[in-house]
Amino acid sequence: MPTSTSQAFSVLVVDDEADARTILRSELEKVSGVTLKVAVATNGDEALNKLKDDPFDLVFLDYRLPPTNGLDILEKIRQHHPKTAVVMTTAAGNEQVAVAAMKKGAMDYITQKDLRQTDLGQLLRRVIEIRDLVNQNMELRQVNQMKNEFIANVSHELRTPLTVVIGYANTMRDGSLGPLSDAQQKALGSIIDRAEGLMTTLNNILRIREVHEGRKQLLIKPVDLNRVVAAQVERAGREVRRRKLKLSADYPKAEVWVMADEEKLGDVIDNLLSNACKFSPLDGALKVLVSIEKEQARLSVIDNGPGVPPEVLPHIFDTFSAANQGPTREYPGLGLGLPLSKQIIETIGGRIWIESEGSGRGTIARLELPITTKDAPPAVVDGSETLHKKHILIVEDNPDLVEVLMLFLASVSRNLSIATAHSGFEALERIEEDLPSLVILDVMMPGMDGFEVLSRLKRLPPEKRPPVMVLTGYSDALARAKEAGADEVMLKPFEKKTFVAKVLQLLGAPTV
Repeated sequence: MPTSTSQAFSVLVVDDEADARTILRSELEKVSGVTLKVAVATNGDEALNKLKDDPFDLVFLDYRLPPTNGLDILEKIRQHHPKTAVVMTTAAGNEQVAVAAMKKGAMDYITQKDLRQTDLGQLLRRVIEIRDLVNQNMELRQVNQMKNEFIANVSHELRTPLTVVIGYANTMRDGSLGPLSDAQQKALGSIIDRAEGLMTTLNNILRIREVHEGRKQLLIKPVDLNRVVAAQVERAGREVRRRKLKLSADYPKAEVWVMADEEKLGDVIDNLLSNACKFSPLDGALKVLVSIEKEQARLSVIDNGPGVPPEVLPHIFDTFSAANQGPTREYPGLGLGLPLSKQIIETIGGRIWIESEGSGRGTIARLELPITTKDAPPAVVDGSETLHKKHILIVEDNPDLVEVLMLFLASVSRNLSIATAHSGFEALERIEEDLPSLVILDVMMPGMDGFEVLSRLKRLPPEKRPPVMVLTGYSDALARAKEAGADEVMLKPFEKKTFVAKVLQLLGAPTV
C-alpha cells in the first residue's frame, strides 16, 4: 500500500536510555515519503499515559524497562490499544525474548545492532496496512454481530409459527379433525417432514451462533423432565418415521422437577434419542421411559440395535470413542456427543451411563438427576463444556468463503467450536489466547500472508503449535505451503466430502 505524505504518522519511542532513543529517532527521520510525528517516553508508565492522550500508530518498545520489563507494557498496550502496532527492541539478540514478544502481540522484533539495516520505510507501510486492517476487522465484527443478532431473531420468530404448523398437521394426520384420504395423508406427511427439516436447520443456525458467543455459564432452574423429554420425542418424530421405528414413551402422571438448563438438557436428550434412532434397525422398537428411582429422576432410552461391544463400553464417554464399525460408517461425526452430554449432566449434578450386553441385544442409555421442587431457587453453575469441544480457527479474509466453511463444519458435528480471524495478525493473537485444535488457513491475505503465519507458528514449541490446513487458489502454492509447515493443503475449489474427511483426519477423529 503506498504511503501518503499528507497522512500524519505518529510514533512513540519507549526506552530509558537517551542514546538509544536518539539513534532510533534519527533513523526514523531518514524515512522518505511519510510525515512522521515522533514522541519519546523513558518508562512504561509514561508510555501508557501518553497512549491515553494520543492514539499512536506505532510504538518502539525497549525490552528492558526498570523496574518492570517491556513484555508487561506490551501486554497492556495490546489490551487497551489494539489499533497500535508494537515493535520490541533490545540491545542484543535473544531468541526467547523474540518468541515471547511475538506471542504477546508484537508486530516485529529488532535489535539495536540490526536497526541501521532494517527497512523502516517498509516497516511503516506494514503498520499502515495493519491499522487499516484492524479498522476493517472492527467494522466487520460489528456487522457480524448485527448479522448474528438478526439471524437469531429471525430464527426464534420462525420457530413459533413452525411449531404451530407441525402441531396442526400432526393433529389432522392422526384423525382428530376428521377422516382423511390417502392423498391427504401423504400431503400432510410431506408438510410435516419439510417443516421439521426447516426446524432442524434453524436449530443448527442457532447452535452456530452459540459457539461464537462462547457461553460458559449455565443458569439452572426447576424444569419438568416429563415436558422436556416429550418435546424432544416430538422433535425426533421425523427420524422415527423415516426409519419406520415403533416408538413408545412412558411418563409418570405427576410432574418430575429437576434443576437444569432446559436448552442444554434438551440437547442431551436429543443426542440420546438421535443415537438410539441411528443404531436401531429399520422397523425396530424404541422406548423412552421417565421414572423415579430413590429420589432421583431417571430417563431411559432403550433400543434393540446391535449394542455396544464389551471392550468399547468402558470408553464410550471418551472423546472420539464412538465405535467406527457397522452402522456408524453411515453417519459422519466427531464422537463428541456423549462426552459433552456427560459433562452437561455432571455439571448440573446428575450422572449418565450406557448399559449394553452387545451382540445384537440393544442398548439402554440412562441419565439421572436429583428431584427438586417446582419453586426451588435458580442457580448459576460453571457450564464450560465448550472448553472440551474441538476448537477450529478459520483464517480467511473472504467473508463468503468463511460462511461456506462454517456450513461445511456445522454438518460435521454440532460439537465444534468455530472461531474466525480475518488476518494473519489476528490469527496469531487468537492462537496465543486459546490454542485451537485445528487452523484452516488461507495463504493470500493483506498485511501478513499465510506463509508468514506458518513461519511464525513453526518457531513455537510443538505443544503450542496447532495443526494447520492450508486453502489456496494457486496450485504453485501447494508445495510451498507444505514446505512451510502445513499439515494438509487443499486447492480451491474443493468438494465438501473431501474437506470434511481431511478435517476429521486432522482432528484425530475416526474416518467415516
